[in-house]
Amino acid sequence: MQSLLPPLCPSLEGWGPLSPIRPVDFTTCFQHGALVAGLNLAFVVGAAVRLSDLRSAPLLPRAIVVSGTLWAKLFASALALAASTAELVLLADQQLVFSVFGISLALQTVAAAVALRLHYREQLASRVASTPLLLFWLATVLLALMRLRTAVTMGLWISNVPVVAANAGFMLAALAALVLESQPKPHLLYELPDECDDDNDDEALCALQSPEERANVFSQLTFSWMTPLLEAGFRKPLQMEDTWELGAEYRPQVATERFQHNWQAELQSGRPSLFRATMRTYGIPWMIGGLYKLIKDLVSFLNPILLSRLIGFVSKYGSADSEPIEYGYFYALSMFVVATIQTMAFQQHWAQNQRVNCLMKISLTTAIYRKTIALSNDTRQKYNIGGIVTHMSVDSQRIADFFANFSHHLWSTPLQILLALYLLHQTLGWSMFAGVAIMLISIPTSAHISRIMRSLNKLLMGYRDQRMKIMDEVLSGIKIIKLYAWETSFIRRINDVRVRLELATIRRYGTVQAAFSFVVTLIPFAVSFSTFGLYSLADNKSHGPLTPQLVFVSLTLFNMLRFPLSHGPMVIPGLLEAMVSNRRIFDFLTAGEIDFEAVDHAPYDRDAPDASMDDVLVSVKGGTFRWLSADAQPTLSDINIECKRSELVAVIGRVGSGKSSLASAILGEMVKSAGSVTLCGSVAYVPQQPWIMNATLRDNILFGHRFEQEFYDKVINACALGPDLEMLPGGDTTEIGEKGINLSGGQKARVSLARAVYSRADVYILDDPLAAVDAHVGKHIFTHVLGPQGLLKTRARILVTNAVQYLSNTDQIVMLSAGAIVDRGPFARVIANRGEIYEFVHKYIEGEGSSSANSGESGNASDTEYYEDEATQNEQDGMPEPLGVGIRRKSTKQTLGRASIGTVHESMARRRVCGNGNNNLQDATAGALVAANNTGRTMTTEVSRQGKVEWDIYRIYAKACGMRNAVMFGVALLSSSVSNVSANMWLKHWASSNSRTDVDSGIMLFSIARHTVFYYLLIYGALGLLGASMSSLQSLLLWTRCSIRASTKIHDNMLSSVLRSPMSFFDVTPLGRILNRLSSDLQRCDEALPRSVSGMINTMVSVISAVSVIGFSTPLMLVLMFPLAFVYRYLQQRYLYSSRELRRLDSTTRSPIFSHFQESIGGVSTIRAYGQHSRFVAENEHRLEKNIRAYYTYQSLNRWLSLRLESLGNLVMLGTTMLAIVSLQYYGYGDAGLVGLSVAYALDFTSSLNWSVRSYTEVENSMIQLERVVEYARLPSEAPEVIEDNRPAQSWPEQGTVEFKGYSARYREGLDLVLRDLSFRVLPKQKVGIVGRTGAGKSSLTLALFRIIEAAGGQILIDGEDIAQYGLYDVRSKLSIIPQDPVLFAGTVRENLDPFNSYSDQEIWHALEHAHLADVVRSKDEALEFVVAQGGENFSVGQRQLICLARALLKRAKVLVLDEATAAIDNSTDSIIQESIRKEFKDCTVLTIAHRLNTIIDSDMILVVDGGRLAEYDTPGNLLADETSLFAKLVEESRNNDSQ
Repeated sequence: MQSLLPPLCPSLEGWGPLSPIRPVDFTTCFQHGALVAGLNLAFVVGAAVRLSDLRSAPLLPRAIVVSGTLWAKLFASALALAASTAELVLLADQQLVFSVFGISLALQTVAAAVALRLHYREQLASRVASTPLLLFWLATVLLALMRLRTAVTMGLWISNVPVVAANAGFMLAALAALVLESQPKPHLLYELPDECDDDNDDEALCALQSPEERANVFSQLTFSWMTPLLEAGFRKPLQMEDTWELGAEYRPQVATERFQHNWQAELQSGRPSLFRATMRTYGIPWMIGGLYKLIKDLVSFLNPILLSRLIGFVSKYGSADSEPIEYGYFYALSMFVVATIQTMAFQQHWAQNQRVNCLMKISLTTAIYRKTIALSNDTRQKYNIGGIVTHMSVDSQRIADFFANFSHHLWSTPLQILLALYLLHQTLGWSMFAGVAIMLISIPTSAHISRIMRSLNKLLMGYRDQRMKIMDEVLSGIKIIKLYAWETSFIRRINDVRVRLELATIRRYGTVQAAFSFVVTLIPFAVSFSTFGLYSLADNKSHGPLTPQLVFVSLTLFNMLRFPLSHGPMVIPGLLEAMVSNRRIFDFLTAGEIDFEAVDHAPYDRDAPDASMDDVLVSVKGGTFRWLSADAQPTLSDINIECKRSELVAVIGRVGSGKSSLASAILGEMVKSAGSVTLCGSVAYVPQQPWIMNATLRDNILFGHRFEQEFYDKVINACALGPDLEMLPGGDTTEIGEKGINLSGGQKARVSLARAVYSRADVYILDDPLAAVDAHVGKHIFTHVLGPQGLLKTRARILVTNAVQYLSNTDQIVMLSAGAIVDRGPFARVIANRGEIYEFVHKYIEGEGSSSANSGESGNASDTEYYEDEATQNEQDGMPEPLGVGIRRKSTKQTLGRASIGTVHESMARRRVCGNGNNNLQDATAGALVAANNTGRTMTTEVSRQGKVEWDIYRIYAKACGMRNAVMFGVALLSSSVSNVSANMWLKHWASSNSRTDVDSGIMLFSIARHTVFYYLLIYGALGLLGASMSSLQSLLLWTRCSIRASTKIHDNMLSSVLRSPMSFFDVTPLGRILNRLSSDLQRCDEALPRSVSGMINTMVSVISAVSVIGFSTPLMLVLMFPLAFVYRYLQQRYLYSSRELRRLDSTTRSPIFSHFQESIGGVSTIRAYGQHSRFVAENEHRLEKNIRAYYTYQSLNRWLSLRLESLGNLVMLGTTMLAIVSLQYYGYGDAGLVGLSVAYALDFTSSLNWSVRSYTEVENSMIQLERVVEYARLPSEAPEVIEDNRPAQSWPEQGTVEFKGYSARYREGLDLVLRDLSFRVLPKQKVGIVGRTGAGKSSLTLALFRIIEAAGGQILIDGEDIAQYGLYDVRSKLSIIPQDPVLFAGTVRENLDPFNSYSDQEIWHALEHAHLADVVRSKDEALEFVVAQGGENFSVGQRQLICLARALLKRAKVLVLDEATAAIDNSTDSIIQESIRKEFKDCTVLTIAHRLNTIIDSDMILVVDGGRLAEYDTPGNLLADETSLFAKLVEESRNNDSQ
């Protein structure tokens, strides 16, 4: 019975696998038993798992998924099932059903039935084409083709037609199923997310869903899902809305949470490691990328083996031991298939790397941002803004780039070297050890050079941080620098760091890079030279003579060695750089944070049954506080203070007494050394220097809370912002510039206060909010907001103030002196006790009385009665009775309840549905809002240029490099390339001279003549040494001549242009954008641009060399090159158009990240006080997401191009090898040497072709950075600094006469006039007080005098000379100003007073004495050399103002402007300073702008400005005598205010 069964393998060929009869074919048993059975069995198992998953998946709408395509798939699958069943039945008739043929066909039939079922389930439940089905049908078609070919070769198509026909039918049905399944599913299946409705314009949320998520496996492998975007980019410039949303795993919120989870685990472990946290988060994606890399590396070494077989086949063809011609075609086709697999694996490797890169960049950037929000004061002293920006922009990028892109080379490079050496040993024997010795010798050399490059790179990063620190300060204080005419000094400081340190280090780095280039270029040649030389001299027998087969296989292996040998050592500097950056970021992330536990935050429910008016919401007990942990003496000592839920506690004291420090201590901003601080409920904070965001005015007030129209209007009115909204072009939708640049000091203070009021907090910390506002405005705010009948009357308020007139309306007064509480109590009691508070108030009253006496006012200050008001009238200014008066607790809750936090990006939606700034906001139409937004926009949007980079940019760079340098570089490059090609041609000649089988082929470059080995070696060695030398010279010229010269000119032009730009440029340009140009963009011009230009020229020359050699060896390939050239052009154009715009989008979306980051640092205390950490982190993530969208799309575009270009190169290789075999078969000749040479170059042509477009595009993209830099080098400039032909006399102005004649001015083109037809004259030595309500144009008048804004009409004369005829330096340096905003720069006290080193120590101390700051400076150990922190953070605001006063005292110009110079100083100190000003500047013309009328009441003249026009100009006595004058009304309002 058993003998009746056929054998398992009935074929005479056996199991094989290779057929002994048919060339290049498997045996039929192997085909069925291993391939067909294995495929179908694997599919059945995989399909079962997939069906199980689909069973639990939700079904899609049947109306969408059931279509003609589904029925076509099912029909094709049914046909395949029927064909397979028919073939199985036919085999049963032949009694082969129990053989391997029957078993495999049975499995095939089962698999076809399972595929039918899977098609149906996939269509109902999946939005993406099925990967198991696609792979199954593809493999099935290929196996069916193989079986069909075997059947035809064996003649079965004649003897067994039904079986062959069934197989053919099965193949066609499988092909149909494959085509149908690969079609994309209907777009209805890919609806936009629910967030994307008509009421949401958030680009990040409403971007189109990425087609990558719905692409099938073939589309993902070939990146075809990118093609529609490239076609769109070719037709029109791409915009941000053209990019797709990120997948869920790449969104910053998701990526950040994963990283933060692992980083927090590391911090809790006690021995944190940033590397371990990174590996825990991204280790698996990184390893997947490594798997692709491993496949690529292993497959790539099959080509040298196949090349050896191919050359051997050509050299032996026609001889007795030659192989059938099919083997030649098989070798050629196999090389193509291997190269294609290599290409696919490599592109997937890079795609996976870029995904990891994006994730790492997201995580590190967000981690740095989060850390910055939590930095302690000690840490902020260590890390300046420029350094932190470098962490975000440079360090995080370096770590992400190395980890994702280059870390795999750490294991891949040794693997490639070992495999190459093994194959070389198999090819040349022990002679290859000569090459090994050369490589071993090169390792310490490369390592030493790498160490030098590492140290230089570390130095370079430090110098770049140093330059950016200065640059950040310069841009932050640009207005002051212009007013003082200090541009030259700061340009000198910046250029000193740039030229003497930064560029000098780049030059040294370039020299070392040239040495490194010589070594890495020489090593591969030295390896091949020593190996071939030793083999020829000492062996020449073990593997035969040095034939083309040995030479070109070895040469291919040496070329494969070139990359790991040249780039492998470069991985070490990259690793070291990444380690340095990792250490820098690690140190930053583990640096000290503010102690959030220093303040006990307790929840508070003011509506709870047990809540009472006696609840203490603010409590400090025994508090001792320091600004820095290392401070020897505490800033505040033994502080005890309480504030109940409805109390108003005033904190007073002289300059430097610790008032602002106390506010910071309560908020937890200081280091608590002893005691306790408790805050109950939510907190609102109004800092002394208002922090204003670059957002609309409304968003500044809402500060993340939901918009409530009724309460919002009440806040606007209470904070006296109504008139300001009417003046702003877009009302409350007007965009406010960075740091509130387009608001006056008083407006900024009131916006900051409105923000606090709108938050409806339980506790209010108010740091001198009334200092910057006019007297009548201050009274209005106190009455309607701060006072006992204001909006905040039921809230706990701690008010730091110098406005003693309001003290009688407070519940408690606390006075500080030298950081300690010296007096406290209710107003009546402290006045009765006649203690410190009494003395402080008494001095203020005396100052008021003396001022009144000097102006002829009646009354005696000593008779002033101290009293408490029981009620305050509220009829002034026509304002209604303030909210909250007489309202019970229930009403209070309704009026001033809790503010609810809005969504992170809700402000964007609000801009679309809210009004245009009027009180009737809800009635405004959307169209009116758009108009308001358009007119109200202040900060310019960074516009991405479109289209091709202009040739003028290339010309500028070439000119900056120097034409002589460029020509020398080109000569060195061509010499290097010609030397390399000649060396390879010489090798071919040498090998051909040892081969006798190719002599009659008829294609010879040199006449074959036998010479000694030394002859060939000498010429080969000379050519190789020349190539390495020229390569080194090329690198040396690039980095030490071309690049340095270009970088110097580019930076100098941009820096000069930026600092010489008018203030209107800084008003509308975020500082982060400027810093981005001066850091990231300039860095690319320094490093990436020269490298990309050199790479482009090198790859272009390599492509030309390869085409020349291939065309010479296989002329027919030139015919095939033409259609490939058109395809190349098509790919290049599609890529260039899209990549250029995406790179620009990447740049323009990066700037807002840094702008927001810098803005957040400036307001970190406000953010923390309001508890808005998470909202600002989310905003950072939102901006980061937009940037990553552009970056990821750009990287995917690179993969799309690379795969197609490498495929073109693979086709060139296929054509070269196939034509060689065709020539051999049909024409009977072939030169093995030329075949080897052309294939070697064809293999190299693949990568050269890829890099030719990539490098050209990289140049274009780098040119975009240069374009951005050049844009800032061509900014509109102010008037010339100096007009040599028209300079004033050295003694000008001698008298100090100032005259305005019909003068008008505006801040910039397109805006209304801020000064209108001003005409007045100030006589020499006169003291003129300039007054007016907020926004009247007082500060604008001083800006006009200094020509910060230029005349739109009329003129300004000083001593009879029109200042417009002189250069800006000559005008500004002759005037002096004490500005409204005190700005100090990092450096010494001396440098802040005398940056040009023009004055002696005695003169500086004299100025400090009269500024009442000498004692403070003497108390420092370093005295005048005491280091001022960035922004003057180690001085109080009042002390900073005194330093500005000292600057003016030191300069002693004939004309002095005081722009609210004592706004941040207490009244008593103010009186002393005013006396000093009167004494020291008695011979000067003084123009004073002040909110406190007592500071200007004794002036010679009073100038009243109203709406930019001159309203009044007369003596104080005359103006006060006229009760209808504006000045008299202002004085009356101030007197009424003071009487309180």
